[in-house]
Amino acid sequence: MIMKHLYLRCIAGIGLLCACTKTETVPYEAAATNLMLEYKIVNVQGDPIYGAIQHNDTTISLYLPFYRQLATLEPQIKVSAGATVTPATGTMIEDLPAVFQNGRDIKYTVKNTAGNARVYTLHIIAQQPDMELQELTTDPANPAEYTLDMNGIYSSIGINLYGKGFASSNDMMKIVLVNEQGKETAPVYFSSTNTNDLTMVGFSISRYQDQQDPIVKDLAATGLYKVRLYNYAKVITMKNPVRINVLNKK
Repeated sequence: MIMKHLYLRCIAGIGLLCACTKTETVPYEAAATNLMLEYKIVNVQGDPIYGAIQHNDTTISLYLPFYRQLATLEPQIKVSAGATVTPATGTMIEDLPAVFQNGRDIKYTVKNTAGNARVYTLHIIAQQPDMELQELTTDPANPAEYTLDMNGIYSSIGINLYGKGFASSNDMMKIVLVNEQGKETAPVYFSSTNTNDLTMVGFSISRYQDQQDPIVKDLAATGLYKVRLYNYAKVITMKNPVRINVLNKK
């Protein structure tokens, strides 16, 4: 009887051992051949700036230090062996401030020899500090006033802005006025200088006889306008408006 129990236990143990050692065959998944392997910006002094590539959501995150203030980007791209990328490596990204200000989808298509495509979207993140912009109107009930006389030979408005965190190059900035309906005027002409820890940006609106700055046609009537400053990847709008009095031709 004892021998019979031992025999049955041995049979059960062998069966359990066989069950534990059973293996399953997992199908082999071939590596993708339409991958972006490297994305870097090379038109910089020193080491290139590398983008972080995410294959799951097919994105490239590119962090740009503000102190570089790049206006164009020259990417070098590596892809899987035999694959192609469009736009091609070395294709310049032009007018970066406009990309930030107006928005522009930048995508790269990586295609393998079989024609299978993978599309990556580039996200450019400027590591830029916040700006400060001093108000021209300190009392909203009494806006600062400026007058543009459309009569006579010449008339001009000059306005100085003071703030912090502006780009060192005027090419990286744009100044417009925003009317009460939220519509922007044409950009104004301006220049900037540093004064102690502040930056002074002076802009003007002028006309000489029938010649005038492009913004003048957007100031057809007296009204309230807010100053808006585009600064590389950021934008700031004054909280309080100014009043521009337009004296039209008689």
